[in-house]
Amino acid sequence: MFQWNEEMVRFMRDASEYSDYHRRLVQWMLPDLHPVDHICDAGCGLGYLSLALSPYVRRVTAADRSQEALSVLRENCTRRAVQNIDIRPGDIRADSPDTAYDAMVFCFFGTIEEVAAIARDQCRGTVFVFKKHYATHRFSVGAHPTGHESFRAAAEWLAERGIPFEAAELELEIGQPLRSTEEARRFFRLYSRDEDKSVITDEFLRGRLIETGRTDFPLYLPHKRPVGCLKFSSKSL
Repeated sequence: MFQWNEEMVRFMRDASEYSDYHRRLVQWMLPDLHPVDHICDAGCGLGYLSLALSPYVRRVTAADRSQEALSVLRENCTRRAVQNIDIRPGDIRADSPDTAYDAMVFCFFGTIEEVAAIARDQCRGTVFVFKKHYATHRFSVGAHPTGHESFRAAAEWLAERGIPFEAAELELEIGQPLRSTEEARRFFRLYSRDEDKSVITDEFLRGRLIETGRTDFPLYLPHKRPVGCLKFSSKSL
């Protein structure tokens, strides 16, 4: 089970606010969203996708188990005067809404089988699923498998069960802005799957980082993330 900590929250917050990644995910969803919709962002994390969705729908329910992550969303809702996001702490599997959601989005959330079970119970409309579309871990020195269900595996699961779906492949920039080389080293030590962290050398960092010319984030770790996008109707489950 993924657990946020203070440093992870800070890094993800910086990356989310530096890029237009979540806005571009929403752009792919927009043709299937309506102003009257109530959508659930399942496993919303820090809630930046919920914030990007909020101008386009009547209501967003942002659900996550992590109070640390949800505290960022609460702060952003207050700071941005966003009033149509309901924050739902806890495990989404354990508590169904009184009225089914018009749509649900699962961004890097569990397996497609878990998604289908939740959507069958809680959604009456479109289900959006975003999956990693790359095989190796992006913040390691060595080649380490991601260990997560792939976009292709999820699409195959739907196809094998005769569930109609639409698919797309996006490549979106969501790199990491950094305040110093030492912060970059801490970032790689935190996320690298290399057992021997001594491989994160100054030479390695120089090869991965670019200078931005900014005073707040003088360094940047670029990363174009391949994302597999799936959408289908909960009525077909």
